[in-house]
Amino acid sequence: MKRRKFLQTAAVVSAGPFVLPQASISQSTAHAAEKGSAPPWRFVSMPDFLNVDTDYPQQGWEDALGYILKSVKSEQPDFLVVPGDLVMGRWHHNPGKEGIAGIRHFADRYYPAWKARLEAHGLKWYAALGDHEVGDNPWRYDGALENVAAYKAEFRKHLGMPLNGPEHMKGTAFWWKHKNVLFISVDVFEEGESAQGAIRAGVTGKQLEWLEAVITQNKEVRHVVVMGHTPCLGPVRKWSSSGLMTTGGRESAFWQTMAKHKVSLYLCGEVHAITCTERDGVQQVAHGGLIGYNRRINYMVVDVYPDRLELTLKEIDIVPSGKKLWQPGNNRPLENVDISPEMQQRGYVAVGKVTLNDTASPRTFENRQGYFLKKYETSTDRAGPSKQLPRINLDGTVGD
Repeated sequence: MKRRKFLQTAAVVSAGPFVLPQASISQSTAHAAEKGSAPPWRFVSMPDFLNVDTDYPQQGWEDALGYILKSVKSEQPDFLVVPGDLVMGRWHHNPGKEGIAGIRHFADRYYPAWKARLEAHGLKWYAALGDHEVGDNPWRYDGALENVAAYKAEFRKHLGMPLNGPEHMKGTAFWWKHKNVLFISVDVFEEGESAQGAIRAGVTGKQLEWLEAVITQNKEVRHVVVMGHTPCLGPVRKWSSSGLMTTGGRESAFWQTMAKHKVSLYLCGEVHAITCTERDGVQQVAHGGLIGYNRRINYMVVDVYPDRLELTLKEIDIVPSGKKLWQPGNNRPLENVDISPEMQQRGYVAVGKVTLNDTASPRTFENRQGYFLKKYETSTDRAGPSKQLPRINLDGTVGD
């Protein structure tokens, strides 16, 4: 049986250009703002939330998670985007519940809990597919492609994202319009041989054609934001991460397509640390944290105006402690996560700012501070739970 069969969930896309149906537009939020007249609005990006399998409520964690989500809610975003790694997701590894049976069993347990937590805090959200939603890398084992197909089916079933992607990626690649912005979420976990096994991180073939069609058929928007789990540009800081990257990087057809169509922002996660890199007029922001392992986490506020995007990265310290919290598989966080009273009193602190100004062509990147300073655009810094990465402050100084 051909491998391709395992990753397809519908008929193969017919040859020729993509034509997007009008039903692909989220009618409740999709409308183009008149130039210069639309009021500002905002959304929040928080990749790798949670990157751990938790119940709801989760003993030892819920106070800290509640503080995090209350902080996000206090920003008054129209919605939250999570560029992958919602769960730990090693659901095919568990003795007694192995393979596809384990995938289905634990998806029924952990996805509803993840959703219930955000809904309890009144947050609307969109989520991209991460490697932990497809079993975690690497995929060098017999039956990997069958498992990946099952993982994607559970993501589609439980997360309920728009079903307007390419035919073989319905619900894992998708798009929506909100006010004056086009958002596109890509599924970077494509079938193909790589150092990771049977999956190669990238956006190619029919998915790339679809991406370009979505952009070209929605030219009335003021900004385009793409989210996918893996960074394209590097090197980037890595904190308790395997450091999965998009194949081909800046030279990939995926990145070149975003540059060609003047995409404003590429949001990604995976590396549990912050690196902000601009190339070819596109701002990549790799960020997020790893709760239960690392000692700092972050989110980014994006203020949207007709002629610009204002980005603010915010960070807070957390304290993981105790024994290991049980998870399917063998990668397990600590059983307690706290935010100290002092940290709660201080709150999240801004560690990076930049303005993407579209009043002239080409786009300019202004008022860079903290992680957005040019000198911090790339880094080979690595760390794990027992070693912290250096802290970059808003004024550009480096702390502990």
